[in-house]
Amino acid sequence: MLPPERALRLTTEMSLQRRTAGAIARSLIGLGVVVLIFYFLGRGLVSNWGSLKSEEIDVQPALLLLSGVLLAGDILLRSVIWADLVGYYTGQKRPPLRRLAKVFVYSWIGRYVPGKVAYVVGRFYMGRSIGLPSPALVGSIAYENVLLLVAGLALASLTLVPSLAAESESVLPYLALPIFAFGAMVALQPPILRRGLRFVLRLIGREPPEADWLLPPRRMGKVIALYFVVFCLSGVGFYLLIISLTSYSPRYLPLAAGALTLAGVVGMFSVFAPAGIGVREGVLVGVLQFTMPIELAILISLVARAWATIVDLLLVVGCFAYDYISGDRILGAALRGARGAGVGGEPAEALEP
Repeated sequence: MLPPERALRLTTEMSLQRRTAGAIARSLIGLGVVVLIFYFLGRGLVSNWGSLKSEEIDVQPALLLLSGVLLAGDILLRSVIWADLVGYYTGQKRPPLRRLAKVFVYSWIGRYVPGKVAYVVGRFYMGRSIGLPSPALVGSIAYENVLLLVAGLALASLTLVPSLAAESESVLPYLALPIFAFGAMVALQPPILRRGLRFVLRLIGREPPEADWLLPPRRMGKVIALYFVVFCLSGVGFYLLIISLTSYSPRYLPLAAGALTLAGVVGMFSVFAPAGIGVREGVLVGVLQFTMPIELAILISLVARAWATIVDLLLVVGCFAYDYISGDRILGAALRGARGAGVGGEPAEALEP
């Protein structure tokens, strides 16, 4: 019979192996789905390539660069909104905006890691390295994702649903978006959300926290309005990208903005697809094909993916250069496991509530 210590170690190792095997299996399945989506997109593009007339493609570099500026503005404004959420939880002890923005941009690249875990864990770990308390990180990241979802669905309801209804002469298939957005807004009201959280925590055997970390409705409304601006920036940027490649009527601007918003929201919550790769392109093609040939929609979705990836990489490189020149070097400190000196010279532990 094995000693208790040896049995416990073997049990732990077997559990870790099962979890690792499960994670690998999920990653492989996700990769297979992404490859399958791109296979059909590529096949559709190649088989219809002859239908793309040469005069349909007219690259305008200035418009393409302007679209990149707006896409970068989308990311930077997200960092400012997240910093505002952090400030709600930390008050006057909030780190400077430039440090929080660097943490956000560094973690942004984690979206390209399958499972979306690196995006959240990276932000959490780097936030701790500059002295942010764990409750503030959990609350700000949770509300960031939930309010992004609500704002995205609401904006898509206002822009995409009327446009698609006009193009397809039917509104019923698209009413799920506003219904879901309205339901999410109701569920986020503090009294309802508080009861729901208590029920879930007790169901899993956890005690509800003593502190109330729920945002008041006015604060949530402010954040949702700011995320509206975020999606408008990227939506207009996407429209500029389209007209930098081909002619596209201005009346389709709401449809283009709504398509990118919906694609971004679906891609963000597609755990198996890193950065929503494949899923986002599928949504874009599905919407754009109402207003253009499908081969052109596929081409635009692929160019949009490549251009967004380039913008992301340029932002991270610029952030790293600024971080190094400024002497902050947050990334190096986080990688070395340093907790940092905290805010205002206080140790990180001093920020714990």
